[in-house]
Amino acid sequence: MRRALVLSAETPSAVATVRALHGAGFEVSVLAEHLFSPAAASWRCGQSLRVGAWRSDDLVSHVLDVDADVVVPVSEGDLLRLAPVRESVERLAPVVAPAAEALLRATDKAATGRIARDLGDERVTGPDEALLPADQKVGDVPDDDFPMVAKPRRSRTLLADDSIWGDSARFCADGYDLREAHREFAAGSQDTLAQRPVYGEALLASVLLHDDGRPALSFVHRRLREARPEGGPSACAVSHALSPELVEPAVAMAAELGLFGVPVQFEFIVPENGPSVLLDVNARPWGTLGLALDAGVDFYGVAACHALGDPLPQTPPDYQIGLVRQYLPFEVRHALAVIFGGPPAGYEGAWPASPLDAALSAAFLPSNALVFQSGDPLPALADFAHIIRRTVWKDSTG
Repeated sequence: MRRALVLSAETPSAVATVRALHGAGFEVSVLAEHLFSPAAASWRCGQSLRVGAWRSDDLVSHVLDVDADVVVPVSEGDLLRLAPVRESVERLAPVVAPAAEALLRATDKAATGRIARDLGDERVTGPDEALLPADQKVGDVPDDDFPMVAKPRRSRTLLADDSIWGDSARFCADGYDLREAHREFAAGSQDTLAQRPVYGEALLASVLLHDDGRPALSFVHRRLREARPEGGPSACAVSHALSPELVEPAVAMAAELGLFGVPVQFEFIVPENGPSVLLDVNARPWGTLGLALDAGVDFYGVAACHALGDPLPQTPPDYQIGLVRQYLPFEVRHALAVIFGGPPAGYEGAWPASPLDAALSAAFLPSNALVFQSGDPLPALADFAHIIRRTVWKDSTG
């Protein structure tokens, strides 16, 4: 039996990756940080090495310990810690991740936005943004330019002590918010991208390309709710019909980035009028990977087999449209944000009509869960314990 080593076990995407690899015939081992690591709790995980936040210098030993045939990074932290030793790891087993140069471009939000704007496809564009260098102070910004969305140029950075710095986008109502975001992003040596907000439906297109640029797998889903009502990761999502208006530009951008033989996801906002706007690129297992897998598209099982020489599908398979999946922790966060708060100053997007609506929309059905499965329930219980541990001890992971 083929053996796969998954480099983290803490997230819904790690759970989906383990399930996908097992379904593709792999004996799966994971590097777990804690006793309650969700992916390690799955019966589809054959072996768990509780190593904490693993260090780059130790990875070759871990690959040898499990005699891995293929290595699968899950988080951006995995990719950053892998980079210094990737050449040594790949002497032992192929890595299911973009090549180093392609990965650098795909994780650079300024570069991906520029590619979307330069693509020459009237159906998509990049965000309207300004780059604020980390080593320069933010000057006075006219009030008329707000609100803005501030993002770090890269979401994660490997620090000198092998720990991971990370931050994410935030809504800025005024210059104070923008300067605070810039200061915090600069702590990770990251420039700030100040973008005008884009309102509309969040549709995400995922593709896996042959070496000649043809799509072997394609999948589209729509976010129904996000962890924060003004934006954030999916709390509830539904599989969507393949839309050429999104899939074709996603395929073109993946090819331009050099992302062949590895899965990648493109996040678009589709406004009522005008082109769709690219907000982000995920060249690693993404949070709603389990939705694609449940709908019938196995990105990482197929990619791992391909890394070992198996051919990719010649045409993308059909999948179940209208399949809904919820992630309960983010549903709760969404409801609490509405019940105890309101739209940020200047926010013009859709907002739940009332706290009651928000609470009712988050009604949770186990059959619709992103992590819980009746045949594999322990990852959801471990995920709950993991969240409680982080909340009580305010611990952070890479």
